[in-house]
Amino acid sequence: MSKRTVITMSAIFLLAGVLISALYNFLMSKHYDKQECSMSLVVFHKNARANITLNYMYSLKNQNGIVAVSGTYIEDNKLKGRIRRDVAYNWTENQDSYHLHSSRINKFEIIETLPDDLLADILPDFYVYPDKDVSYSILNQGVHGFLFTIGKRPLLYCAQIGR
Repeated sequence: MSKRTVITMSAIFLLAGVLISALYNFLMSKHYDKQECSMSLVVFHKNARANITLNYMYSLKNQNGIVAVSGTYIEDNKLKGRIRRDVAYNWTENQDSYHLHSSRINKFEIIETLPDDLLADILPDFYVYPDKDVSYSILNQGVHGFLFTIGKRPLLYCAQIGR
């Protein structure tokens, strides 16, 4: 084979690989219907501050998902603990009102050093303990994300990832 034939064949195989990979990813994303949005918040409690990220990964079809909770807890300007856990949940909905129920909490003990009772002071029990509930009104903000509200009061903005 000539050098030109080898280069042409390599380019064809590379292009075929890219197309097959793109098609596979497209079909898998439709099959699993996974979506994701993320929010960052700062919670002040007494003389402490918690910097927290909530990363919601969910399936509309199955009405379940996982919230990855991560962050730091700083008291008197000193790091007192780290947060890293996954909260498995499912939900029921009524129009724009969503009732989330935590089914399992998976703590990453190598990373997480903050005790549950302290975390429960700064976040709803849903994020801390299994078999707890939280309710939000979730309003679609187009392709960019969702606004979590309680009543008419905006609470959190969850920016969509990968859309």
